[in-house]
Amino acid sequence: MINNLYPKNTVSSVAAAIILYNPKDDVIQNIESYINQVSHLYILDNSKILDLSIKKYIIAFNKIDYIFNGRNLGIATSLNIAAGKAIEKKYSYLLTMDQDSKAPINLVETLLDTANKSDKPGLISPLHSNIFDTHQRHIDSKITIVNSVMTSGNLISLDAYTTVGGFNEDLFIDYVDVDYCLRLKSSGFNIYKIHSIILEHNEANLTEKKILNMKIYPTNNDPQRMYYKTRNLLYLNSTYSKKYSKIVRNEFSIYLRSLIKILFLEKQKYLKIKMILMGITDYLKKQKGRKF
Repeated sequence: MINNLYPKNTVSSVAAAIILYNPKDDVIQNIESYINQVSHLYILDNSKILDLSIKKYIIAFNKIDYIFNGRNLGIATSLNIAAGKAIEKKYSYLLTMDQDSKAPINLVETLLDTANKSDKPGLISPLHSNIFDTHQRHIDSKITIVNSVMTSGNLISLDAYTTVGGFNEDLFIDYVDVDYCLRLKSSGFNIYKIHSIILEHNEANLTEKKILNMKIYPTNNDPQRMYYKTRNLLYLNSTYSKKYSKIVRNEFSIYLRSLIKILFLEKQKYLKIKMILMGITDYLKKQKGRKF
């Protein structure tokens, strides 16, 4: 257990981490939505080229550590770096944010309140929304225990993080969140979702298509993402299908729907199929970590 320096029931116990990768101009506004809700912010920049406007913005704050990696270290490694620094500084919690996420004014306060009142909290998550409102959600006063959540907007217990061994760097990017949640569950921790608070999480490439009066939402992922999605989903299946078969089946269902969208609605379909086949091959070869 971490020898925490700050009281767990105050925002002074919370640091935040954001991972950048060729961010858009709105990233500064997104950071400003939560910078004053946390005690410290770790920015992990995985871009190849330094964005001077971001560097200029950061200079104005004494509560930001900016780490420019100059290459893509992936989500898992970057989060582990930030968590390690937060643990060194004796923080109790780490708020994990994506570059395309904007926080409501009471995000951290609400997450922290739930964490301090809940049994065995490993991770606390808000509801998520995007410009097309594709997430199935019901806004109410409920707080539920769920199986897994996406990374952005989560308050993770650093005690739980230490217990489960951090994020799985073998996965590099996709399904890092699902793997982490399942290891939390396996270690006896709970994953809470608060239904009264919403995080704006606008996936960069999400689009809307209308077919026969139906609205369909392709994700338009980069072809390389389909490599990692395929390889890592097969890893999840081999690792967790016995203990968490329903959860794994649900992830496969989501994946298969994305394949249908690729075949009929997205560009670069042949390259994406090539990446999918490569992901299968590399899984069988036990390829791990970064590929590209």
